[in-house]
Amino acid sequence: MFYYVVRAICWFICNLFWKIDVVGMENVPKEGGLILASNHVSYLDPIVLAITMKRKICFITKKEAFNNIFGSIILKNLNAFPIDRGKTDIRSLKKSLNILQEKKVLGIFPEGTRSKNGELQELKLGIIKIAIKTGVPILPVGIIGTHKIYSQGKIFPTLFKYKITVRYSPLKYFDKGKIGDKIYQKEALNILSQKIKELTYSHT
Repeated sequence: MFYYVVRAICWFICNLFWKIDVVGMENVPKEGGLILASNHVSYLDPIVLAITMKRKICFITKKEAFNNIFGSIILKNLNAFPIDRGKTDIRSLKKSLNILQEKKVLGIFPEGTRSKNGELQELKLGIIKIAIKTGVPILPVGIIGTHKIYSQGKIFPTLFKYKITVRYSPLKYFDKGKIGDKIYQKEALNILSQKIKELTYSHT
């Protein structure tokens, strides 16, 4: 209940300050395990994804965000869980696998951190390993506009001026039998990276 109350409040606030367009909603499956893979350019990104997708998202979040007790309580009640980006985090991996086995949505920003210039950075291989291990599809997502609104270094977001566009791609499936094939995994990562780049391309 807490998740949906916060989601409704965020939906109202975001739609008050910015126009939000969603493209490809028909590509989002209504049920089943799903990995949501998006570019990451702003603190607004997880909020935008949460309000544009009807299904509840369990986000992998950097452990530093849980250092504040108040913030930690809120994040946990929003189904976010920490990951230590400085090492192989087995606990986080197990949590991710459990979420997908329970047929929920796992939200990942595969770049590992926000992009400073708005361009897609190199993706981490972990997302492909999780997809192959579980046999769960990846839903590539592109977010446009949040970098202009609230990029790194900004104290306050820019209000009313920019539009936010969220583009959902058709699902990407990867061969579960390739769990030990590193070449295949790198090729799969390149495919995912290229798709997200296509989704974030804007003519404006």
